[in-house]
Amino acid sequence: MSQDLVIDIKNVTAAYGTLTALNGVSLSVQKGEIFGLLGPNGAGKSTLLACVEGLHTPSQGEVQVCGNNVQSDPMAAKKRLGIQLQRTALLDDLTVAELVEVYAALYEVFLTKAQIDDLLKRFDLLEKRNTLARRLSGGQQQRLSLAVAIANDPEIVLLDEPTSALDPHARRAVWNEIRTLHDEGRTIVLTTHAMEEAEALCGRIAIIDGGEIVACDTPNALIASLNLNATLKATVELPLEQVYDLPHVNGARYSGQHLEVETSKPEETLSALQALAAKSGRSIRDVMLRQPNLEDVFLKLTGRQLSEIG
Repeated sequence: MSQDLVIDIKNVTAAYGTLTALNGVSLSVQKGEIFGLLGPNGAGKSTLLACVEGLHTPSQGEVQVCGNNVQSDPMAAKKRLGIQLQRTALLDDLTVAELVEVYAALYEVFLTKAQIDDLLKRFDLLEKRNTLARRLSGGQQQRLSLAVAIANDPEIVLLDEPTSALDPHARRAVWNEIRTLHDEGRTIVLTTHAMEEAEALCGRIAIIDGGEIVACDTPNALIASLNLNATLKATVELPLEQVYDLPHVNGARYSGQHLEVETSKPEETLSALQALAAKSGRSIRDVMLRQPNLEDVFLKLTGRQLSEIG
């Protein structure tokens, strides 16, 4: 295993009874990167992390963490990891400080009061050190989960949907904490079904759907590799067959009240669209141009829109 390769997943298949959650998944994570697993709920993201964490045993394949086989030497692998589960059990009857102390001790790391306070301070939880976990807000509980995940000072931090159900302000606060962890030299692996989150945080992304990896690269490379078009959005009612005949149009559809037009040359298409609207006696409003993003990549690869999958 290369020194720069910290997680190596080879041909992993995993199941729950008769349900196959992962089907022959192979991927690797390099030291020091923020690596994202992007896909809808039920795609297999959490199962893949569980196999890396040693919480689920694959029926086929192998997982190595820093050269340690997770199946044959689980403790050596786990000592390199910090883990935030999608629903971290925070032991509601312990205080914030007690939780950090207990979770660190599980890794045979015994923190002093000063070390605990330093950790809580960085996550803006010092004033809550004597508060029971169940008394915290959702954003505070998520920050506490991050504090717990690095209580053992891990090299690799695994985050399963780290901003799920958070409001936009709390979500961005967690993003900043993740960037700080990365700046400290840690490798971050996170799962998400939010395209915006993957684009904001991740240097490389594996798109996972139906238990299989359908693409893996940087966001820009994924977009470039598929020759995706920009999308013009406007509020106007025009026959789609006429819109299709406009120059450089490669696709057109209605999304609610908005006309969405895929085009390789947005300025020329917009000019022709405005002319068509004027000729038809229609007004055109709320014109927006959207460059290709990971939502378009997912749609191109799977035939479905990520944001519309439950």
